[in-house]
Amino acid sequence: TIAQRGYPNRSLTPTDENGNKSGNVYTKYTLELRYPVSLNPSATIFGLVFLEGGNAWYAIDEFSPFNAKRAAGVGIRAFLPMFGLLGIDWAWGFDNYPGHNEISGSQFHFTIGQQF
Repeated sequence: TIAQRGYPNRSLTPTDENGNKSGNVYTKYTLELRYPVSLNPSATIFGLVFLEGGNAWYAIDEFSPFNAKRAAGVGIRAFLPMFGLLGIDWAWGFDNYPGHNEISGSQFHFTIGQQF
């Protein structure tokens, strides 16, 4: 599966003829700009903005790098020495996703650790 901010979990993974979610090919583009809010060694905090695009396909012959589901948003990251990097993001998905005719819209995402 491909996880992308701005879309529900597993929503971009295609389904096969039996209804099972399975994707063998995917692409993901991410641009994230972080700005340090606090550089305190006991809790380093960053604000961020991001753009993401991506999609998944069942087979290589369906692959199209320009058929990306797009999203943008803002977030915050805190590096705590005892826990590592923790974060929360708010994203807006601009496109519809398989099985839905409406855009994804507003989504919140929690992160633990570095995404990329």
